[in-house]
Amino acid sequence: MSEPIPIFPIDVVLYPNQNVPLKIFEPRYRQMLDDCMSSNRVFGINILDGQKTEGGWACPVKTGTLVYIVKCEDLDLTGSNYYIEILGKKRFSIDRLISPSIEKPVEYFPPDMPSMKTMMQKSSGEALYFQANVTYLDEIQDDVNLKDWNFMLGKLELRIIEIASNMGIEFENFTDFVVSSGLKLESANVQDLYTLTSMCSLSLENQQSVLEANSANEIIQILQKEI
Repeated sequence: MSEPIPIFPIDVVLYPNQNVPLKIFEPRYRQMLDDCMSSNRVFGINILDGQKTEGGWACPVKTGTLVYIVKCEDLDLTGSNYYIEILGKKRFSIDRLISPSIEKPVEYFPPDMPSMKTMMQKSSGEALYFQANVTYLDEIQDDVNLKDWNFMLGKLELRIIEIASNMGIEFENFTDFVVSSGLKLESANVQDLYTLTSMCSLSLENQQSVLEANSANEIIQILQKEI
């Protein structure tokens, strides 16, 4: 079984090779960040289960993404408010979830109540955050059928035109937009499907379904239905 990794449950779905910025201010995740930065700079990010808690803390769903901390800044030089940028590395499935060392305080209003010092004292220095033993999932190597890809690009174009129109913006050159987004017109792979998914403002549930999919065809079926 793998060594446990820190787990950050948050309603953000991140795909492999994608970047996202986050602000860290809760005492439990400030501790997690300190631990990560002093070791290998990685943790797991999973959306919240919504149906399950442990010790009062909302649990993560089973499938998440291992991320690497690319950048870390102390925003106000107090050690209580951090800006980080993370890069998705690979998908994983939780085998065993390890609960935080203390239950959620009755009055919990981060970052000030209770203080990190109070929580650390109560936990005797043990982890305030979830950890998990995980199994890393295989990278999907499938190519995407060009007919399916053209269909999805067409749907994306209509979606963007509608959004631009609602904002009073004229949208003219979809080809330039595709190229500037790092996508290609003549071919696609699973990474391109992840990129397209992140551009379509899908529900969190559908974004998670794409992350959990184990083939290009599974992802295509979700996208063809939802965009």
